[in-house]
Amino acid sequence: MFSCKQATELMSVSLDSKLSLYQRFALRFHLLMCKLCSRCWQQMLFVRDAMHKCSERAEEIDFMPDHSLSPEACERIKNSLREHKNT
Repeated sequence: MFSCKQATELMSVSLDSKLSLYQRFALRFHLLMCKLCSRCWQQMLFVRDAMHKCSERAEEIDFMPDHSLSPEACERIKNSLREHKNT
């Protein structure tokens, strides 16, 4: 049986390419036995499907924000980051 690390690596590879028969069988067996990896696999599939749906509707989605921060707010944030960096 694969370790969880090996299983997650195979899950990731399987999203981009086809696994060998042995790899598919071993991964499915691991997923049947390991609830955490099974949950991870479901989450990977969810993200993959969401990305596909998003790319199909890319023209409909406005990725530019309707508003931005004021120059004063930007300066306050920069100053705060500088202060925290120096501490």
